[in-house]
Amino acid sequence: IDSGELHLRLARFDLTATIFSALLSFEKPIEEKRLEIRGLEDAESLFVDGDPDMLHQVMYNLIENAVKFTNEGGYIYLGVTDREDRTVVCVRNSGPGIASDEVPLIFDRFYKTDKSRSKDKTGMGLGLYIVRTIIRLHGGEITVSSAENEYCQFEFWLPKRKENSPQLGREGSAKEQKN
Repeated sequence: IDSGELHLRLARFDLTATIFSALLSFEKPIEEKRLEIRGLEDAESLFVDGDPDMLHQVMYNLIENAVKFTNEGGYIYLGVTDREDRTVVCVRNSGPGIASDEVPLIFDRFYKTDKSRSKDKTGMGLGLYIVRTIIRLHGGEITVSSAENEYCQFEFWLPKRKENSPQLGREGSAKEQKN
């Protein structure tokens, strides 16, 4: 990522199907924790322009964190909104949330909120860094909001590609972008 070797393979694909695919990867832990999945009851196909594999990774990482940190019997909300100039995706879960002093650090490389490693035994603190990098390569942005002991929410947007224009991150091509 840092060397600029990450290149987008742009295609038009169904983002809703990608979300469902990533969600199915966590069917067993979702059932074991008795989590309620909200927001996808009436979901329809929503096509976006982007790298399907990279955006699957984004959804996988965000859902993995939601499943890991949601309280037993809690909920995960997944929403997709089609706007005039962008597509917005929201992943919100009940649970402990993120302490307000840690929110600004959440996208840093190797940063882990779960310092005791009680919930995050295998993570290296790279997932959200990768998520942010991929979203920015697509020309979008991601934000986090949280209320301790209530919820945590990640929301990102992807710009809609204008006809006859390549979609690039705001810093230029993927090869030029370095964090």
